[in-house]
Amino acid sequence: MRRAVIFVAIGLILLGIAGWIIFPDVRSDILERLPFFNSEPQAVTLKYWGLWEPREVIQSLLEQYQSENPNITIEYEEKDPEDYAQQINSRFGIEGGPDIVRVHNTWLPLLVEKLAPLPTEVMSVEEYEATFYPVNAVFQKKSNKYYAIPLMVEGLALIYNRDIFTANGVSNPPQDWETFRELAKLLTQKNSSGEIVQAGAAMGYADNIDYFSDIIGLMLAQNGVQFQDEEGRVTFHNSISPVGGNLAVEALRFYNLFASDEQSWDPTWGNSTDEFAQGRVAMVLLPSHRILKILADNPDFAVGVAPVPQLPVAGDSGQVGWANYWVEAVSATASSTTEAWKLLKWMSEKEQLTNMYRLASNIRPFGEPYSRQDLASALNADKYVLPYVEQGSIYTTWLFCYGVEHPQFNSSIVSELQTMVNNINAMDEDQTYEGIINRAATQIGAIIDQNYPK
Repeated sequence: MRRAVIFVAIGLILLGIAGWIIFPDVRSDILERLPFFNSEPQAVTLKYWGLWEPREVIQSLLEQYQSENPNITIEYEEKDPEDYAQQINSRFGIEGGPDIVRVHNTWLPLLVEKLAPLPTEVMSVEEYEATFYPVNAVFQKKSNKYYAIPLMVEGLALIYNRDIFTANGVSNPPQDWETFRELAKLLTQKNSSGEIVQAGAAMGYADNIDYFSDIIGLMLAQNGVQFQDEEGRVTFHNSISPVGGNLAVEALRFYNLFASDEQSWDPTWGNSTDEFAQGRVAMVLLPSHRILKILADNPDFAVGVAPVPQLPVAGDSGQVGWANYWVEAVSATASSTTEAWKLLKWMSEKEQLTNMYRLASNIRPFGEPYSRQDLASALNADKYVLPYVEQGSIYTTWLFCYGVEHPQFNSSIVSELQTMVNNINAMDEDQTYEGIINRAATQIGAIIDQNYPK
């Protein structure tokens, strides 16, 4: 018996020696993990594709990280958003492509097979969820792993013309949709020919209303619509209330009021952001970066910003906001996925985010709203950005995000919603809300099926 044990032990030793000789990659990996064989950190170059933030905002942070980590070299490139989706499709997730990319939060399901999950040794799930807003779990979490880190949060807020409000004796922005509707009617002015000369609110239409699809998504979400089921099937068209009403129909009927009964917007006008900047519109719902355009067009504009209106019966616990934002992700083929995630974790820390906000504020009125929950109070004095982070805990989102240049996906979905709204506004007696919404849901479901990994 003892002799047999000795023979087995000798065999295992010989097998191990053979493996050591035959498999140099395994041997090298083992040696690299031993401190006495690897005294110098391995040199790593990380290619980082960014959007929206120019080099002067982010470069000093990257240089600081490189000085603290001499083995890391970061090559940052600000990309053009117009063809960014095509570049991601063609070059991301392959050898020689970028290691770190900024992507829209709705793109995570499209890219998940090309992404490296966030290692728990870099940031645990518990730490992640204590740090960032819950909306990040909608698209970025799969099988209890996160696939992106947010350096900002963005969504809809109510933007209003303070001068128009004051001239009409309105002291405060509306907090619920009924008050919003009343104000839209009050603040709409027409000439003797019945033409609108001052719009109460950019609502009710699709063709020239910025972020109309996000507004519709917000209304659907606030009304309790389920956008898709656990199997990924589109369900926003057949979500039913406890009393049997179609929740999507209810929300879209209300949206249509601003084109029919209220007539608070002229569909022949130009883009809603531009019209607001010219002082012709009392209220719009837009993300914070559109305020930058408004102030660039009209620096002296008295812009007011407030959280989005809620359903009158929502109460504090039932409030819902709408997010539309970008996140940072790591390629599965990155030169070092661990080092890439360490960089992003470092960039998401308080000091780096506040520095980035400060640097951005040197070249424009304000930076990107903070992604961290514990930094919301740092923006208490920022009249433009505070409402966006105040809504952080109530944000939700889905695929109805406007302004995301992805021809095969986001742009196609928004186009179907545009057709849906136009068909509702032109609806005759032979058509129904249900039929029009069902058609949109079918088309959007087909777009999802064509793009999501099988």
